[in-house]
Amino acid sequence: MEIEKGLFDHMVLQVDDKKLTDTEFSGFCKTYGKVILTVKDTNGIVKNFKNVCVGEAKNGNFTGKIKGLKAGGPYDFEISIQGKDGKSYEKKKIKDVVAGYVWVAAGQSNMQGCGMLKDAEKPHKMVRAFYTSDKWDIAKDPIHNLWECVDDVHVDLGVVRGQITRPLTGTGPAVSFAKEMFRLTGIPQGIIACAHGGTSMSQWDPELKNLGGKSLYGATLRRVRKNGGKIEGIIWYQGESDSTQQACCLYSERMKKLVTSFRKDLKDQNLPFVAVQIGRFINTGFQRQYWNSIQDQQYRLLKKIKNFSIVPSVDLSLDDTIHISGRDHKILGKRIAYAMNVLVHGKKAGFPPIELDEKKIEAKAVPPNNYVDITLKFKNVAKSFIMPGGVRPAGFSIGDPEPGPFVYDIGIAKDTVILRTNLSLSGIEGKLLYHGYGLDPYCNVKDAHERIIPVFGPVRLGRYRALTPMVTEWDCFFPFDLPEGVDAQLNGLGIQHCSGINWSHIRFQTRFCDLHEKLVDYSGRDFVIWFSKRIRISEPMKLAACLGYDGPVKIWLDNREIFHDPAGTNPAWEDRAIVKFDAEPGEHKIVIALGSNKCRAWGIYFRLERLDIPKKFIRQNLVFPMPEFI
Repeated sequence: MEIEKGLFDHMVLQVDDKKLTDTEFSGFCKTYGKVILTVKDTNGIVKNFKNVCVGEAKNGNFTGKIKGLKAGGPYDFEISIQGKDGKSYEKKKIKDVVAGYVWVAAGQSNMQGCGMLKDAEKPHKMVRAFYTSDKWDIAKDPIHNLWECVDDVHVDLGVVRGQITRPLTGTGPAVSFAKEMFRLTGIPQGIIACAHGGTSMSQWDPELKNLGGKSLYGATLRRVRKNGGKIEGIIWYQGESDSTQQACCLYSERMKKLVTSFRKDLKDQNLPFVAVQIGRFINTGFQRQYWNSIQDQQYRLLKKIKNFSIVPSVDLSLDDTIHISGRDHKILGKRIAYAMNVLVHGKKAGFPPIELDEKKIEAKAVPPNNYVDITLKFKNVAKSFIMPGGVRPAGFSIGDPEPGPFVYDIGIAKDTVILRTNLSLSGIEGKLLYHGYGLDPYCNVKDAHERIIPVFGPVRLGRYRALTPMVTEWDCFFPFDLPEGVDAQLNGLGIQHCSGINWSHIRFQTRFCDLHEKLVDYSGRDFVIWFSKRIRISEPMKLAACLGYDGPVKIWLDNREIFHDPAGTNPAWEDRAIVKFDAEPGEHKIVIALGSNKCRAWGIYFRLERLDIPKKFIRQNLVFPMPEFI
């Protein structure tokens, strides 16, 4: 008798919702008859499992089903085939089997395990692993012993059988995850190790399953089916290899396809799936926008895939430039277990991932400077956000679109984060909110269950508007004495007055084009400051010039006056004036005259808004043509 599927020494049998087994096993034999099973534990023969007929043998094959065995163990199995003469043939013993939850651990290197082995989780006899050698044993890192792999896909991806290339590393989160699940549930845990470092979503494509063990997806299915075909859920850590311009835009759809395919092929439409959100990277080789895009897509999958959860890792320490440390894999494993336990057992087990409640973003001007406090309310916070004494909350930034010096302090209160900014109420319009911006951010806001806020962003602040960044480069000229017939409110000033002047190109350091340090020698005088900029339009557009100013002002578009405010005065704020105009394709010139307001005027804010883009396009972050400053 040779067992091919479903029952092996040291294995974990998957249990159902009632914590009872319903597992099929099969193999090859030479005898015809009934398959007889006896199960023993430390107390002797298990009740209702003495010489039980569990299947049939014929035509060189046998099948059986272990139904109703309680979660726990260890159990020893005695199997035989009872012939028509009543005698037992082809007896076989299977030792040290437990019944509990079985999980697939899949993805790339951080799931495979690259943390230092000296920091690995201590083994536990009730936590087992189905190693890549197709053998069950007590789970001990590295559980991905790829140098002993059965499936050829690992060899095709560069593994040399019999060659251990990194003897000091191999710690991942799966063993810590399973130990914590054992602590939470009290029943044995099994891990089917299926990850491979450096692999992309295209290499995990379910369409390749027909290749069997020569594809990652096919090899995973083979290994699950070899162990009875049933699992409790999947834990996943992957995404680094898809942080490229070509791949990142396909990530969400590929993840949705992967989860759907696993659920279909494993015949469980609600199969729990927990993905780790990729963490930090300290090196060259990846670009920030694609790395952050993967993180944000993983965060947004919470609303796109049912019975799906994510676990942040952005705050964890590394053992090299990209791999979670062996020490912090223990933290990560516990976080994955927390998230999985909530998926499996519901609200009584804890809270879903922390999410920004985008309907609860509120901005309020605070005296005396009337700078804006932005209050961010979060969902699923365990009790409250907690910071150790003396530690300043960090990780949030506001961009235009790149993060700028807008947030000067961060506060926390229960389920809210308060960003104290140097922006005005109009100044937040079109700004973008980030948490965990960049390849190596510092994030530290956690709740009472030690769960950190996931990386997310960009999230648009204020109304949905199609805005260019603030213009910070201008051709300028000053001081320009008031021509005859022109007063301090710029009455009588025309575009012809700036013809023939010698422009100077100035690059300003902030979004406010501030000239006050250059004007100190002209104190008390009235004069004109000229600003000029060219724009390129690719298609007909309805636009608005969004101007902030602190003195009398005029704007011309292609020598046509489109705005005049003779009463302009301090202070300047973003979008003080919104000047609408139509623009045809081609190049255009914008000229702005700012009255010095007896040298109390410092400068301007300026950007353009496209008015003919539907809000739903902006909300979905779709790409559309915008004016280009040249």
